[in-house]
Amino acid sequence: MDFTLGGVDVQAGFPLDVTLLSIGVLAAWWGLIRRHGPTMTRPGQPAVTGRQAAFFVAGVATFWLSDGWPLAALSEHLFSFHMLQHVLQAFVIPPLLLLGLPEWMGDVLLRNDRVRAAVRWLTRPLVAGVLFNLVFLVTHLPAVVAFQLDSEVFHAADHLVLIGSALLMWTPVFSPFPAVLPRMQPLSQMLYLFMMTLLPTIPSAFLLFGDVPLYPVYNAVSQPWDIGLITDMRIGGLIMKLGGGFLLWGIIAVKFFRWAADDERRDRQARIDRMTLSTTQSRGPA
Repeated sequence: MDFTLGGVDVQAGFPLDVTLLSIGVLAAWWGLIRRHGPTMTRPGQPAVTGRQAAFFVAGVATFWLSDGWPLAALSEHLFSFHMLQHVLQAFVIPPLLLLGLPEWMGDVLLRNDRVRAAVRWLTRPLVAGVLFNLVFLVTHLPAVVAFQLDSEVFHAADHLVLIGSALLMWTPVFSPFPAVLPRMQPLSQMLYLFMMTLLPTIPSAFLLFGDVPLYPVYNAVSQPWDIGLITDMRIGGLIMKLGGGFLLWGIIAVKFFRWAADDERRDRQARIDRMTLSTTQSRGPA
């Protein structure tokens, strides 16, 4: 079944594969909670909080939206929608999924020594950052984008690899298992995320200011609203720059204000402790 958008027929359909994968991820998450939660938590302590459940479900729902209908169909006609998919998969879905995992789950998922060692190495900030940047850049090479449009299997695999590398990149900041996969200190987290903001800058500059279409493969498909390849490319550059950059800068701002508030709270408590100690010493022994 097709629907008309901007004078162009866009294929509509129920994303069965994406739906089944989303249901499978939710079922695996819930199965781990039901099977191991009662034995891994203290009596009276919930195996998963409502906040964690909301984050995880939101992450899976965003994945369904990014790789399902209508974004998947629109991305075959407009590069800007293709870029919107990737921004969601790189900067929105992974943090939501990580925030939805209870801490005890790390003892279940990473109980194998070799798996735990491999994941710890892959989530080192330098390794994770370089790997994610490499995957993100490679997935936006013109030849790779063209192959994605030609092969649904490759396109789906490409998205899963992007999400996987993004999960590694976000772990030093939002690690759900800090005892096994330590989080960076607040200042280090902010510097790390600032380095990640440099990622969208270089490719987005080529997209925003280029006069030659970088993705001529879209010339072979009809485009809604007669946007044109150059305009579509520049919209994609804006989505990359503003979408990824603003999300990262927003998280940096939140972490900065939390760090400043915690630092002020510690200083205030230290002053109170010093005043209490000084008062006690001035009174002398009873």
